[in-house]
Formats: sequence, C-alpha cells, structure tokens
Amino acid sequence: MATDTLAIRFGQRVRHLREAKGWSQEELASRAKLHRTHISLIETAKRTVQLDTVERLTTALGVSPGDLFLPSGPTSVPTTSLNDRDVLDRLLPFLREYQSLAVKHGIDDVFQDNGGKLLQTLILLDLQKLPRREGNDATDATGNEYELKTLNVRLTKSFSTHHHLNPTIIKKYRGVAAWFFSVYEHIELSKIYRLTPAQLEQFFKAWEIKWNKDKKDINNPKIPLAFVAQHGQLVYPVAATK
Repeated sequence: MATDTLAIRFGQRVRHLREAKGWSQEELASRAKLHRTHISLIETAKRTVQLDTVERLTTALGVSPGDLFLPSGPTSVPTTSLNDRDVLDRLLPFLREYQSLAVKHGIDDVFQDNGGKLLQTLILLDLQKLPRREGNDATDATGNEYELKTLNVRLTKSFSTHHHLNPTIIKKYRGVAAWFFSVYEHIELSKIYRLTPAQLEQFFKAWEIKWNKDKKDINNPKIPLAFVAQHGQLVYPVAATK
C-alpha cells in the first residue's frame, strides 16, 4: 500500500518529532538550515530526501539518523476501526522489543520506576546503569558516576530525589561527577540538563540542616525544574553547528 512507503513513514516521523518539541515547520527549517517549504514537502512525502538533508534534520532534532526511520507511533496507522484490545495487541510486540533493549542495559521493567525513560537517557548519553545502587545511578566508560533524574512537566515542576534522604545519600549525591535531569512531556523527551554537585550544594546543605535538626530521614525533597533550567548545561537536544 502507498501508505506504507518509506517516504511517507519518514515524513510522519519528522512531523511527529517536530510537534513533540512544539516547533513549527518554520522553526525546524531554521534549525536545520532548510526552507520551510522543504520541510512541508518532506512531511507530506512529496520530495525525495537526500543524505545531507537527513544529517541536517537529525542534528536539528537531536536524534540519531535511525530515529528518523522509526514508526511515528500509533498515529501512523489508522485505528478508528480498532477496539482497545486490538490496539493493545498491535502495540505489544513493540513494547516487548523495547523491554528486550532495556534488559541489555540492566533495566528489568520499563514500566517500573521510570525504567523506559531511564533507558532513553542512558542510550542518549552513552552511559551504563550501575546495578544494585540506590537511585538511577550510571557510569561512563572511564568510571565516572552520575545521578539521573526525570520528570514529566504535565505532572510536576520539580525533580524527586530520595524517599529516605539521609547523610549517607547526601554524601553519595556530592560524590558523583554530575547530575543529569531529563525533562519529559508525557513520554516525549524534550531536554536534558547537566549540573555538577557544586551547583546543587545549596540543596545538600539545606537537607543536612533539616536532617540534623529532626534526626530522621527526609521524605523525597525536590529540586525545582526552574533552578535546573536556569543553572544547568543543556546537553540534549544538541544545538546545530553554525
């Protein structure tokens, strides 16, 4: 069928990624150094895509070339004639494949403790999950350790830390090379920020003061997204090179 052609699926994927970021065609065109009409023709499968265009789009969208050839999700296949059970049965093979990828990265359940989002962060930042550690800790190829946090802006404007925060956990938080904060809108990743422990020291000190005063573990103190966005280094999406 014509609706299954690579060009149509490619165009749907570009549109899906663009809209997930809240960008207009004009904004994507500007970031990719292409004309808006070019973007429109790509999304409607009316223009053959050249390799240099693929490179421009991946750089602008902050994804790998392979990501542009993935299915764009349930909206890429009409579902008006399907009931919820049919839709679930159609999606399960993709979820199983995603879980298989997660297991390779040490994540046993993509539905538990933000496992699916953690997997995406690990892959994008080329990190490996550390087993048997509290929190979403990871390491890089040289042995540096990192703290990983996620949030869904549709639900909260602050990052959760630890349900039983105490001096031992605070010491661990101070000891990592950096913290990575992944910002999601529903399940779509929009940004990842990097902050050093030194940049977060004001939170560590405040938590220590509270713990020393109350002599009991603190239940999940927060780090505001506004603070992270103001002080953090944006590492995803990667800015296009001018």
